[in-house]
Amino acid sequence: MCVTPTVKCWHCGEWFVKKGDRGEFEDCPFCGKGFEQLTPEAQRAVKATLAPFFEVPKLKQAPLAA
Repeated sequence: MCVTPTVKCWHCGEWFVKKGDRGEFEDCPFCGKGFEQLTPEAQRAVKATLAPFFEVPKLKQAPLAA
């Protein structure tokens, strides 16, 4: 199954098909702005919002019974 990653620009609100790898931010083809043009507060908010989608949670390992 192939999934086409479609994302919404944080600046102009237009939807576009993402061409880069997963986890990479790319500039909008419509307005030309990207992640770097967001304020530092907005960048932190975006990273915090997207982190669960890109980070693998560490599971607690139970000791093996002998």
